[in-house]
Amino acid sequence: MKIRSMTIEEYQSLLHVSMRKKAPQIWLKNARFLNVYTGQVEQGQIYIAGNRVAYVGQKEPLVSNETEIIELASHQVVVPGYIEPHAHPFQWYNPLEWGRYVTTQGTTTSINDNMALFLKLTDEQALQFIQELDEQGFHLWLWWSRFDGQTNTGEQIGRFNDQTLRTWLSHPLVVQGGEFTSWPYFIQGEPNLTKWMLMTKQDFGKRIEGHLPGASFETLNTLAAAGVSADHESLHGEDVLNRLRLGYYVSLRYSSIRPDLPQILEELKGNPEVNLSRIMLTNDGASPFFVQRSGMNEMIKLVMKAGFGVADAYRMATLNPATYYGLDQELGGIAPGRLAHLNVVETLDEPTPSYVMVDGKWVVRNGQSLMNPSSDWLFQYFKPKEVTWDLSRLLQIRDTGTTGIELINEVITRPYSYSPSDSLVEDEAYLMLVDHEGRWGVHTRIKGYSTKLVSLASTYTASKDYILIGNNREDMVQALRKALEMGGGIVATFENGERLEIPLTLAGGMSREGMKEVVEYSQHFVQMMQKDGHAFADPIYTLLFLTATHLPFIRMTNEGVYLIKEQKVVSAKMIF
Repeated sequence: MKIRSMTIEEYQSLLHVSMRKKAPQIWLKNARFLNVYTGQVEQGQIYIAGNRVAYVGQKEPLVSNETEIIELASHQVVVPGYIEPHAHPFQWYNPLEWGRYVTTQGTTTSINDNMALFLKLTDEQALQFIQELDEQGFHLWLWWSRFDGQTNTGEQIGRFNDQTLRTWLSHPLVVQGGEFTSWPYFIQGEPNLTKWMLMTKQDFGKRIEGHLPGASFETLNTLAAAGVSADHESLHGEDVLNRLRLGYYVSLRYSSIRPDLPQILEELKGNPEVNLSRIMLTNDGASPFFVQRSGMNEMIKLVMKAGFGVADAYRMATLNPATYYGLDQELGGIAPGRLAHLNVVETLDEPTPSYVMVDGKWVVRNGQSLMNPSSDWLFQYFKPKEVTWDLSRLLQIRDTGTTGIELINEVITRPYSYSPSDSLVEDEAYLMLVDHEGRWGVHTRIKGYSTKLVSLASTYTASKDYILIGNNREDMVQALRKALEMGGGIVATFENGERLEIPLTLAGGMSREGMKEVVEYSQHFVQMMQKDGHAFADPIYTLLFLTATHLPFIRMTNEGVYLIKEQKVVSAKMIF
């Protein structure tokens, strides 16, 4: 698969530099580099022509006045740019700023979820957006194309169709289908999913990634036969081994809601015969407060700390994902013809780079970022939220059932029974899902999110709609009003009088600010919620996934309170 096409002139120039008939733009002179193909640290000359590596060997190049000659220190090592194989770049941060941030950590390529683009943009707008993002030139954003929504009710279902999938899979920046969350429906014989899976595999020859938490060995068999070729949802070492046995690639996850990479590595270490070439690393869209700990640089370090070899650790972040996506002729190693995505690390024990090159251009030098993109253009695609209807109608919403939502952890829920006439108990709050156009609302209760929260309103959800939580309905409505007046975001008030405002002015789900500011927002939010009695590590993901029907066992949807396994609405929405 080719990501960066060449003109005949660029192709000939690459060959001439490789044959030392033409001077390279950059010459890494007598550099030490990690050869991920052999696992050895070698020393030699590396020439860069345009956006590609032209030569790796012992011969010195033809040099011109325009050749930039780089002589590294004897302890420094050149390694391939890291690849994040499973990214969700819309978690309060926006893709532009997220890409800039992870590039400073050495991650020069990412394969990204397109769900937010599906929900917020037309196909034409979305594909124009990913093209414009690619033109920024300091990070390579690749994409996957969803078959299914995270809220499989109402309007999200109609967003997925033959033409949309073909349009996305035809784009050169789209490298796979998935992540496939609706596999239970597929196994039951849902005809559209069956058709789209075969289309992706057979017509386009692209990978299909699963989202398979808790899948049995027999289910994994069936999905492998269907064409699912990777999964990132292993919960322990045996899950990893089961997937490997069936030919899957496996992404080991270190995320804000599943920080279990060290445990899984420890379990895998007891199986030294395991083929590590089919293992990758991902932070799976970690919340902002966790991104510094879960960058690819930090995960490589965790793999080495667990006792795995240096070359294997780096391969998990470079060659392995490149090979999985069929991009190993473009990315993943330092070799002639590959895109010049390079990191310079001070030692292999410290994977955080001091130099980063993307497509033959330095984007980090001496630890200083050279990236300074404007985010103003993002508003062309992601408009701020507004107050466009009478919010006071929300005070009319009342319970239409007696089933509430209790948190088991950040993202897994279970139903419980309550009486609408009863007062709230200590760890209970009102919970509302409100249509973004003010056409309907759902009212129930939630246990385990808060003990002292007066009101919280969030325009950040897995659907287009808004979530309200608290013990005072009037204050909850006012919190939503404030969130919409600032263009979208989260507004919360607490019983001690403290107040929190987090502006997410890009379509109500992303900040236009840099990662430093977004990380600080998220840290403050987590601290305030945990101080207020939230029992889990990541209340941000709770807000996101209260409307996500790909997780058990009960959710809020645009049809009402919904039991996942039973596929049944137990409390209907109220239409205005």
